[in-house]
Amino acid sequence: MIRGTEDTRYAYVNGIIRSREARLLTRAHFDRLVAADYTSFSTILSDTPYPGPQELPDCLQREENAVRRFFDRFCITDEARHFIEWPEQIHNLKVKLKQGGEELLYEGGTAVVESWPGVLDEVAKYAIDKDPFVLSTNLDRVLCERLYEEAVFEPFFQGYFETYCDLENIRSFFRARQFENKREIFEQVHIPLGRLALGFMIANLDAAQDQLARSFFNTPYAAIVEKGGVYFEENNSFLRLERLCEERRLGYLQQARRMTFGVEPLFAYYMFKMSEVTKLRQVYWGKLNEVSGVDLKESIPDVW
Repeated sequence: MIRGTEDTRYAYVNGIIRSREARLLTRAHFDRLVAADYTSFSTILSDTPYPGPQELPDCLQREENAVRRFFDRFCITDEARHFIEWPEQIHNLKVKLKQGGEELLYEGGTAVVESWPGVLDEVAKYAIDKDPFVLSTNLDRVLCERLYEEAVFEPFFQGYFETYCDLENIRSFFRARQFENKREIFEQVHIPLGRLALGFMIANLDAAQDQLARSFFNTPYAAIVEKGGVYFEENNSFLRLERLCEERRLGYLQQARRMTFGVEPLFAYYMFKMSEVTKLRQVYWGKLNEVSGVDLKESIPDVW
């Protein structure tokens, strides 16, 4: 396990987090939700902070706001704050440039990220070419580079963002393989960080699925590439790939649960709680829109 920051100022809040982690939803909760009609949500969630189906959408928003207030109240590490705030500001900037609605915006504006030289360059390009795909991918690359640079203060966070960039590149790799101009597309979206070099991934863009498993054998992501790729070939769906990527991201964060001090448990709890809200929202809307139970179950990361 990677050693944490050992910042004793977090001893008090980390005790609170241990008790809060015990109330996170379990796999059993989600299995029951997927198997049941959405009108049964009240019964299944009766021992949780969440109410029945009529109030659930508003409750999920309130829960997101509450966990954010909790994080803001106790986080005294600037870098960890940036890991939460900067992605929200980049999202806000995308919404503003694409003229999206106010309801899509996070609180906090865009002031910090708009001052970054890389962002200024991308905004200037977008004013000319008006290509939302290029804007989005290039802003994401700038963001990842800044997050990675910020994370060097602590091995736990450096490892987390290295893993995050690798997983984003794996997602992009499989999607680029579906296009004729796959190399051009992948070079456009590739994030030049992490352990998966651009040359290595380009060399495998045209490889058959069974060859991919061998090519990625010596990487930490062999199982994701093999299982996610096979599922796509059989079902023409990236559901399993997305689930496996999310399991790897959350699985990395589980290390923080064994740390007594430092900001890591607070950051990890925030990420786990936000993932829980996302999964609940996913199941709720899936039930309303008659998504099959098989697909819903496939989309729920198995990390507890």
